[in-house]
Amino acid sequence: MKVEVKSKSDEALKDESRPVAVPRKRFVLRRGTPRITSSLSLMGAVMLAGILTFAIVLYALNGRDTPIDPSKYQVIYLTNGQAYFGKLQNTRGEYLVVSSPYTAQTPAQQASNKDTEQTTTLLRVRDQLYGPEDTMAIKSSQVVFWQNLRDDSKISQALKAKQ
Repeated sequence: MKVEVKSKSDEALKDESRPVAVPRKRFVLRRGTPRITSSLSLMGAVMLAGILTFAIVLYALNGRDTPIDPSKYQVIYLTNGQAYFGKLQNTRGEYLVVSSPYTAQTPAQQASNKDTEQTTTLLRVRDQLYGPEDTMAIKSSQVVFWQNLRDDSKISQALKAKQ
């Protein structure tokens, strides 16, 4: 009877010569769960569209000024309640420039003259005591609004008569 004695080292040598199958990890994409990259690209596209829309709206609002009609006079109302009349040269920038500016002055009436009609006088700014030039720069942050005056308005007719 023959007995074979095998050592563990012989078995290890035989196992090393055989190819060993190593289990690989497989990435499984499950349906119904969004991939991170696709949701990031979608979010980026939505943000880009929002920024472009905001820029277009901002440009449209800034570019949508009422045009100055150079053949007409304009009135410029300030935050302190003062109003100036004249030919507005620009509507953008830090200062609005008015040529041939006038201001309205209403004289104070006494209490006994309640029934008399109140008169308003237009004073040309260049005729003031301190002798300014015939143009005026008004800080745009002080302007509440401005308007073109109609040709048939009393102010326009009075300004044309003074020219």
